[in-house]
Amino acid sequence: MRAFAAALALLAGTAGARAAELGFVYVGPNTGNGSGGHAALVAAGVVYHLQNEGGLLLLARDGWPEFELVYRELENRPLTVAHLDVAPETVERVQRAFARLRVEQEIALARRDDVREDVAWLEAFAAGAPTPGLRGAGLVDPARAGDPDAARLRERAVGPAPLSPPAAELAGDPTSLREALLAREADRALEGSYGLARAAIAQLPAVLDRPLSEPERAGLESLCERLEREVAALARSARPDRGYPMLLAQARYLAARRSLSSGRLVTLDVFAGVDPPPDSLPEGVRAKRRAEAAELLRRGRELVLAAGHTDEADLNLLEEAASAAAHDGRADLAGPLSEIGLRKLPALARSVDAPAPPGDLGAALASARARFEAQDKQLAERWSYALVRRNCITELARATGGAFGSDAEVAAALGAPVPRGDEPFGFVPFVFFERVRERLRVAAVDELPGRRAVELERVLAESPGLAARLRESFAYGSTVYEPKLRDSAFLLFTDDVFWRRPAYGAVNLAFGLGYAGVGLVTAPFDRGARALAGLEGALWSLPELGFVNVRKGTYDWQD
Repeated sequence: MRAFAAALALLAGTAGARAAELGFVYVGPNTGNGSGGHAALVAAGVVYHLQNEGGLLLLARDGWPEFELVYRELENRPLTVAHLDVAPETVERVQRAFARLRVEQEIALARRDDVREDVAWLEAFAAGAPTPGLRGAGLVDPARAGDPDAARLRERAVGPAPLSPPAAELAGDPTSLREALLAREADRALEGSYGLARAAIAQLPAVLDRPLSEPERAGLESLCERLEREVAALARSARPDRGYPMLLAQARYLAARRSLSSGRLVTLDVFAGVDPPPDSLPEGVRAKRRAEAAELLRRGRELVLAAGHTDEADLNLLEEAASAAAHDGRADLAGPLSEIGLRKLPALARSVDAPAPPGDLGAALASARARFEAQDKQLAERWSYALVRRNCITELARATGGAFGSDAEVAAALGAPVPRGDEPFGFVPFVFFERVRERLRVAAVDELPGRRAVELERVLAESPGLAARLRESFAYGSTVYEPKLRDSAFLLFTDDVFWRRPAYGAVNLAFGLGYAGVGLVTAPFDRGARALAGLEGALWSLPELGFVNVRKGTYDWQD
């Protein structure tokens, strides 16, 4: 169930848009990432697209409501969707190809992350320093041993007899050592009835701390029963990686029992242990953000707890919503606000006593560093971003075509081979999309305007006339847009005009340069933020002189 995808879509007003069974999406340009546009493939309501993350071109997989929320709503980019006329088995075949690609990337990234962590642990051992925190070990607190709810879990999951957990060999390579340590900590927590760590709890504001309803209590009771069975199975498992899921299950159980005993919702904080990034938003925006987070939590309680949908995936979404509400409505502690729903698990870390692995630590550390460099090099060779040779278009085309055995099979399924990224200008998003429309078997094309265009149409329908149109053409007079430094300094919108665009662009160019001049004066106070916005404003005005619009303004999740 995509409970929170639906909730986000309803809050953002995007639930009515239609996703293709199989189609290509062209995302219009705007400032920031993808200033030349972007492209994606949508299959059965799931969007696949590639993004440059730290120099690597990585596959993203989003539900259509989330994708539309980010690009059409927040980034104010128009979307064009070319729906293809294809058979159901073609959709499945393309989905399998992108699933394989995603798994390939995730395995490669996980291997590199494991080796990076090996290096960190070996460096700590070599320096005689405390080891890095173990992911998930901080969810429970050894200082709270003998907790009644934890004792109840122990009794119901494994009975009163002393535990005889699978032996955890605390030796060997750092990865195996970490797994063994986590298993040991999970066993210790269950045996010693460790209580829930206070830092692991999402501290909801009083205004959201409303009593549990009877359906919510029933949902939590069902959740506790499931978690008891899950902990029992994990306690007896010989899996080397059982430690983290067992600790997470114990912590979730303790949160649920505390909810039932207090009559108020208690959830784990998915952002516990994360240092919040700077936040200089005005109080009005903060209030909007808090209201959105409160509404999302309310919807989550209805869709997850009250409806009895307390499986792990939906429970995690409820935890994310509660965590955002607990942190002043912020979900950007772990990424953009739009990333609610991307399954950030509670994982508060805690350092534990750990024996150094036997052997020569210096040699082991040198070996781990060499392995990390090798893994990093392999990733770069396979996935490094290059503007022309490997970008979101070239890999999207390669992966789609790679779902079939030959060009003949592609042509039979899609109407023609997928336009290649290595064709002349084939790496340019709008060129690729136009070739898709010309060559493939396209059944329909949807034009979905960006947020400002939708809001502008509404305002002009309510207040027709020249005065409203002139007011909305100015960034500093508009009622549907609030100027932001990240959008660069500009005075006039040019995305909804054409013949007047060069004249507007000249005004924006002069305004940007003037704004940069003022920014030089204010630089000691704003660290050059206004000066940079002015220079960027002048830069993005140059295409407008040639009838080309890039800058459109953006919106925050809470706007």
